[in-house]
Amino acid sequence: MARKTLITVLLLIIALGLFVYFTATGRSLLGRVWGESQSADDIARTNKVKSAFSLSKRLSAYDINVVAKDGAVTLTGQVPTEVDKQLAGSVVKDIPDISRVDNQLQVNPGIKPSETSLREGMRVTDLEIRADLNEKLAMSQALQGQNVQATVQDRTVTLTGRVESPAQKTGAEQLARSIPNVVDVVNNLEVSNPAAGQNETPGVPEASSKNKDLTNRVLFALFNERENFADVGLIKAAGREGNVTLTGSVASRAEKALAERITRDVDGVKGVVNQLTVATQAK
Repeated sequence: MARKTLITVLLLIIALGLFVYFTATGRSLLGRVWGESQSADDIARTNKVKSAFSLSKRLSAYDINVVAKDGAVTLTGQVPTEVDKQLAGSVVKDIPDISRVDNQLQVNPGIKPSETSLREGMRVTDLEIRADLNEKLAMSQALQGQNVQATVQDRTVTLTGRVESPAQKTGAEQLARSIPNVVDVVNNLEVSNPAAGQNETPGVPEASSKNKDLTNRVLFALFNERENFADVGLIKAAGREGNVTLTGSVASRAEKALAERITRDVDGVKGVVNQLTVATQAK
């Protein structure tokens, strides 16, 4: 009887060990039990490591268990490549006040990112897209005073609200499509004056309307290349009978030349007067 009881206990211990070692739930439970005996410093170290992993696009998608004990950190779980395993170890080593890293991560090429991490990653991407687009809309001279609202879901931007002209509707869509990671744009903007930019605007000479349209298209083109300028908002443009004058300041001669090239590539531009000043030359 005693022998059977002993065998049963041993089997239970083995089963429990396998459960803890091979399942994320088991490792999580072990971490919680261990965590109860962690010092405040070790709990802080654990949180620092988890925060660092959450900032990594490669590592945040996988379930990596982190346990700190007396300054040493143990990593368990699975990642898809040896590169990811080494990356996790390097991230931990770069955190101050950690004396040693025991990297027990297993490499499993077939492992997939967790659904939770995928959803969270998509949510963060959507928020970043919306923030970048709102910034571009706010900086756009051509859209000043217009009511443009943007929502983002699964990297698809939906534009709603009202603008004055078809050119502004098209320009807002161009801005949205220029944002990194955007896969599609649904343009539901309403236009108050559909004839604007096509025929003569009431009370405004036709030539003046065409000049304004050309100016807007140049500004949109410059904003679409915003990543190549230190501050594209400092560049001003004025179109007149096909000729565009650039004023304002840029950070370098290269930016000055780039702004002129972008302007010349805009349809309808016949010539460019480049009066941009280079900020570094003013010192």
